[in-house]
Amino acid sequence: MTVEKDTGLAKFRQVIKRQEKPFLLHTALPSDKVYLEFEGVLCNEPVLWQACIRTIQEYANCHSVSSDPRQFINIEVLNDVYKLEVGLNIGQIDQSAVERTIIMIRKYKRLRSGRHEYGARSKTE
Repeated sequence: MTVEKDTGLAKFRQVIKRQEKPFLLHTALPSDKVYLEFEGVLCNEPVLWQACIRTIQEYANCHSVSSDPRQFINIEVLNDVYKLEVGLNIGQIDQSAVERTIIMIRKYKRLRSGRHEYGARSKTE
């Protein structure tokens, strides 16, 4: 692990120690697109995720999708910055969706860089 990653995680841990939630939310809820930061693991190393959780409908406003798109996780690592994008087939992102998404990412042991689609193609609302 690099000193940069250690420093970033250490600063993040200090900030969240002062609040009740284990993540930093940068967008008001509910919303169709939410930016946040939280700690997780990638390839058995602790990382600070710079995350975006969005509805599939919001994603479709900017990207071509099939008529019945699947949910997805997209991971990019650029200069020790861990970017995470999650697309969900729900109407809006609320507190519960944020918390469930964080749990899902933390429990997924085989996360790796790239785009991963999952779940049934039908709506999951």
